[in-house]
Amino acid sequence: MREHTSEASDGSSTNSDEPTFDEQPIPVVKPPSPFVWKDEVVSAFDGAITVRPESARYSIAGKVVDGAEYLVATARETFTPPADYQFKSWDVLQSGHLALRSGEPQFPPADVSRAVATLAKHPAYQPERFTIFYRGCEPVYIEGPDAGIVITPW
Repeated sequence: MREHTSEASDGSSTNSDEPTFDEQPIPVVKPPSPFVWKDEVVSAFDGAITVRPESARYSIAGKVVDGAEYLVATARETFTPPADYQFKSWDVLQSGHLALRSGEPQFPPADVSRAVATLAKHPAYQPERFTIFYRGCEPVYIEGPDAGIVITPW
């Protein structure tokens, strides 16, 4: 690593690598764990799509294998996820578009966050390459650059 120096007003060199007091450290956020999928493929929506369910005991998500066109065509609204896939800046979606009438989230926030993180494959992602297809009381479809995941409502 190269040391950066600058010249002070008296002509002496100063080290610019020394921390300044006005800089705040950037917190490192642990990404959510990605979904793990079963080896089996099942049909859903009366055979309109096929999904690979997550391996959890009570599966709430499925990776879309075939039929994404159906999910897109039956969407009521589409949204782009916020830049923070950790779900901290999703208040507008969770308290409005993706919420129940009571104001509670319609879909488990942790699982929606995991879906976006799974599709992104790494903590840094481009939100504009993802689309959330809201389908009312039906599972929400989240599509990324290479795949899509459905999340069932609570």
